[in-house]
Amino acid sequence: MTFQMNPDFPRQMAQQVGKVKAALEDVWEAYAGRPLDEVKAALIAAWNGVGNGASITDPDLTTVASRISAGKRVWLEDHGRIMCDD
Repeated sequence: MTFQMNPDFPRQMAQQVGKVKAALEDVWEAYAGRPLDEVKAALIAAWNGVGNGASITDPDLTTVASRISAGKRVWLEDHGRIMCDD
């Protein structure tokens, strides 16, 4: 058995990251300052809606939702790291 790298993988990964970035931005815009439970539910729905197995789980879910609930801006960098204004 031999392994062959998908030559289109970098583009596909960038596309997936872009979808997650957009989903996170949408949740931040709609739910900043809202109760934690609402933000968590919105994050789960948005992340799952991206497809291709994208999901967010604890501790990231609670951390990101807490920041958004506190009104902090949260975003995803191009390499996939979640960032937040302090």
